[in-house]
Amino acid sequence: MLAILALSFAKLETKLRLWSIIIALLAGLPAAAQEAEELRVAREVLTRLQPLSFDKHREYCGYIGYNERGVMVSSLPVAGTRDGCSAPFPRNLAITASYHTHGNFDHGYFNEIPSDVDMEGDQKFYMNGYVSTPGGRLWYIDSQIMVTTQICGIACLPVATGFRKGAKGTIAESYTYEELLEKLEN
Repeated sequence: MLAILALSFAKLETKLRLWSIIIALLAGLPAAAQEAEELRVAREVLTRLQPLSFDKHREYCGYIGYNERGVMVSSLPVAGTRDGCSAPFPRNLAITASYHTHGNFDHGYFNEIPSDVDMEGDQKFYMNGYVSTPGGRLWYIDSQIMVTTQICGIACLPVATGFRKGAKGTIAESYTYEELLEKLEN
């Protein structure tokens, strides 16, 4: 009987934890512990995907969120194209953020910063995002205020062998959506 009560309590506790997270996210309350865990998961999955993304010359994407046990995890990655990726929403995940790589270094493509499409996509679905680049940068997209910020710079994640620092000019530490549009136009 005690085992059944303990199991029921654990399930209830997990459900309450998920609901409190959802309510906090909807209310815009700070969730520092969640953010630290989310960043850890983002860094882990993107570090793992960088070499594959370089080798295949394509983006890989997915989501970060809480599974049924209340543990923050990443969804399985989906292969995209050279300049885009779209993953279906997983049914078994309370999504908190998206993630994607930017493929291999390409002189004809500005892939060292998130794109306007990256920011718009996250905003459309009311989530934040993480983007890794061929230069090994890790970016965070805050879709509520439409600002993207480097969490860490060149070589904090695996770097593509053909990467050339400065090929598209100086990269700022952060960009507003409007600044990003201006940077991409130049």
